[in-house]
Amino acid sequence: MKKLFIYIPVCVLILFSCEEVLFEEDLKDKKTVLIAPAEGTTVEKTSVTFSWEAVDQATGYRLQLAQPSFESASQIVVDTTVTNTNFNITLTKNTYQWRVKAQNSGSATPYAIASFTVVESEDFSARKIVLIAPQDNEVVNKNALNLQWQAITDATIYRVQLLNKNNEVVSDKTTADTSISITFPEGVTQWQVRAENNTQSTLYTKRTLTIDSKNPKQPVATAPANETTQAATKVTFSWTRETVAGTTEFDSIYIYKDQKLTQLAIKNKVTSPSDIDLDASTTYYWFLKAFDQAGNQSEPSTVSRLTIQ
Repeated sequence: MKKLFIYIPVCVLILFSCEEVLFEEDLKDKKTVLIAPAEGTTVEKTSVTFSWEAVDQATGYRLQLAQPSFESASQIVVDTTVTNTNFNITLTKNTYQWRVKAQNSGSATPYAIASFTVVESEDFSARKIVLIAPQDNEVVNKNALNLQWQAITDATIYRVQLLNKNNEVVSDKTTADTSISITFPEGVTQWQVRAENNTQSTLYTKRTLTIDSKNPKQPVATAPANETTQAATKVTFSWTRETVAGTTEFDSIYIYKDQKLTQLAIKNKVTSPSDIDLDASTTYYWFLKAFDQAGNQSEPSTVSRLTIQ
């Protein structure tokens, strides 16, 4: 009797997954509409807020500001990208031109552009001091600093004050110039300036400054000991260092391949202990230095010799 073989084809169902692909809309035919400062505006204050209408499908806005105009710019004051529809900046009295375009990853609107002028208020007390240097929240490693600001028309003197962390005045000086040299205490201090004449004064303009003039302490290497020889290429370096009150401190390790310290192999910012991979059959010379946020640095630790077999 013959056997009957029936072959039944097996249908394999292949499922295709469809992913939704999002395309950002082309912005080149859209417009960015400026709100303020409008074309030809005169602004009677130095703190200027730029604003414009939101553009649908825009992910950001490119804002540029020129003095006095883009065609004859003596300075590009601002060139930035923001996600909001406003931007604030303190400006000196002058003529300016600003422009904004909306953009996304693939396109942008044309620039919308307007010119305006910043003038001082007729009311002396409403005028605002524009500070130049040092910058706000700057960290420096010297106590004697030269403070600078923009002149205010009709001012006879400028009052400069230093305030401690409790907002108490610790120094009060006056000058007829637009700069003054002052010795700051260690730590965080606020400094503020206002203009005065015979009958009125402006409000103070304030900045914060951190002074740290003290060098970190010298690191002391603890392992591996000087003249160590080991087979493992992974080396655990450790050390101690006394901290100094002030700005944030950190350590760096320097590893050389020659005793004269000319062939730098590794320079890393490290914390103790730190594991570092080195080459076999090599002799190294290493030391540490400490630094702080203000740019101060310690004396280097003693140079140690390490041989990897």
